[in-house]
Amino acid sequence: MQYLNKSELRRLFKVAYERNRTHHLALLVGLWHGLRVSEILKIKGTDIVDGQLSVKRLKRSKATVQPIHVDADPLFDESPLLELAARTPGRLFQFSRQRVDQFIRVYGAAAGIHPDKLHSHAVCKHSLAMLLWDSSHSLGMIQSYLGHRAASSSLCYLAEADARKAQDAVAGIAI
Repeated sequence: MQYLNKSELRRLFKVAYERNRTHHLALLVGLWHGLRVSEILKIKGTDIVDGQLSVKRLKRSKATVQPIHVDADPLFDESPLLELAARTPGRLFQFSRQRVDQFIRVYGAAAGIHPDKLHSHAVCKHSLAMLLWDSSHSLGMIQSYLGHRAASSSLCYLAEADARKAQDAVAGIAI
């Protein structure tokens, strides 16, 4: 499965931030909480209390409560979600799943990212899983944060890590 590395995430989020702050915020929420697009679109203002987002995950995953990510870098600062939630008790993001994938493709193309990586699952859930894996190498932490009931649901992300290691090893071979 594809995911975006830190450089690609930065480029994508820069384009989204410059073009549409609501789209940017929806993608941030998806990334920082490892959400499926359908989970992003179900978020209501009432799901945010005391700086934390309560996520009712789908596909029989466990619900999670996670802090809103505050960052000095506006490209990755999720705190505007607090203001949006305070003035909007209902659904926060009023667009369709298809629209999310459409703007991911448009912003990603403008950012110079390979089209195979430009869909919501790769941008949000898989990219966060790989960021967590790179920083901690803890399958249990990834499983818990993403709300997976079984470790096997989280293991699919490690296959990509192994493929990346193999690609790096081949690139380092001198004959």
